[in-house]
Amino acid sequence: MRKGISPLMATVMLVLIAVTLATIIGPWMYELVRDRMNQTDDDSQMEIRCETTAYDFNPSYANSGINWSATDPSLRVMITNTGQQKLYNFSFELTLNSSTAISYFNVTAATQRTKEYPLNPGESALLEADSLSSIAGSSLTTVKVLNRLVCPKVYVQQDV
Repeated sequence: MRKGISPLMATVMLVLIAVTLATIIGPWMYELVRDRMNQTDDDSQMEIRCETTAYDFNPSYANSGINWSATDPSLRVMITNTGQQKLYNFSFELTLNSSTAISYFNVTAATQRTKEYPLNPGESALLEADSLSSIAGSSLTTVKVLNRLVCPKVYVQQDV
């Protein structure tokens, strides 16, 4: 005669193992699913916001919206909000001397748009770059206006 566990004991042990695993894995799985759903919702909201975000250089100002002086040095750019979102927190990416030399500059506090004072749809704003002394005498080839907070994927670029 062979000895082993009775079918009743085997069933009870399997149920206990399943309940123990569910107790351990359940909360972890719940947190994982909840975090993934929140991330998906945030990504969806960003995509919707980016679909309605647009701005462009205002061609009625200076040279296609850009006023650059290498001797001062100074850079002023006029942009128009052509989208449906309020825009703020701009910065500049400049390409210098027809090369890959790229420099990043903030907008002066006096001309920067903030969350409390945004660039509303249909409005234009004059933005001025801050602290350009490091590029005095350089030849500016490309100006890119970035807006990383509202929609990091949207920017405008203009050759000078």
